[in-house]
Formats: sequence, structure tokens, C-alpha cells
Amino acid sequence: MGKFNGKITRFAFMISITGITLCTIPQTARCQAVTASDETVKEGTYQEVSKDGRLYIFVSSKRKEEFEKTGELGKGIIKIGYGPNGETVVFDSEEAVIEYESRLVKELLGKTNIKAYKEFKIDGRLYVFTSPARKAEFEKTGEMGKSIVKIGYGPNGETAVFDSDEAVKEYDKRHSKK
Repeated sequence: MGKFNGKITRFAFMISITGITLCTIPQTARCQAVTASDETVKEGTYQEVSKDGRLYIFVSSKRKEEFEKTGELGKGIIKIGYGPNGETVVFDSEEAVIEYESRLVKELLGKTNIKAYKEFKIDGRLYVFTSPARKAEFEKTGEMGKSIVKIGYGPNGETAVFDSDEAVKEYDKRHSKK
């Protein structure tokens, strides 16, 4: 349960930070923003370029080409210490900031793997559930219905009863010998 609460807490923290970031841009780290209304921002034009210890984010291929020719971005949005390794990130537009933050959130959500898991002993047997619905049904009726029974599979040789193949895999992952 502790790992679950930790994941939820980290997830909530990242979402709140993202929300704060989307709502405010610190004035000390902001240059004049260039809107992309005069430029067409097309799908798939998002690009990251590392140069001189900074990370440059582009959603405008035209602005990126100019940057590659001159080595200068011109007007942009600068966020100090905002990169994955604490580097300064320079955005070509507000749209680039939004796209960058969206990708961070998607990456975070992709790494978050929250699974329901409950394990308890009754009458010398170990019961393992990954489905809250099947667990609730078991608590109501005392019957497992379809289940996987593994004799002597528990840590002390107990019979283990699983509600699904997923429960067996999750049990093995949590109880693997290191």
C-alpha cells in the first residue's frame, strides 16, 4: 500500500507542478514571446536541439532553420533550470512550451503503472487479488469463482489462490528473491 500511495503522491505532485507551470511563467525567466500565429505550426515539427548546455525546443520548422543558419533564436521564451538535467530550456514560442510540457506529462503517465493489488491470509491460505470487483465479490460470498490455485506457492509453503494470471505475475514480481 505504501508504494501505491507514493506513486499517487508523485503523480499528483507532477500534475500540480504542470498546472502551475501552464498557468504562470516566471517574469525573471521570460523573454518576449513570439506567437506562432504568423507562422504555421504543423504536426510533427516538434524538435529538440542541444547546444552549448542549453536545450532548444522548436515547433516551427522555419524558426529552427533560421537558428541552424545563424546560431541565434532571436525572440523566445527562456526557462532556467527547466530541462531534464537542470539545463536552461529555450522555446521558440508558447506552443513549444505547451508541447514540451504535454510530452513530459505523457512520459510521466506512461511510466506510472498503478495496479490494484491485495494479498491476505484466511485459514492458512494466501489469497491474491488484482481485481477490486473480484475481491469485493469474494468478500461478499466467500467464493472465488474462477481462480488459480498453487499448492505450496506461498512464502511459508502456504497454498496460494489467485484471481487471475495477472495476480500470479504481480505476486511473483513483488515476492521475487533478490
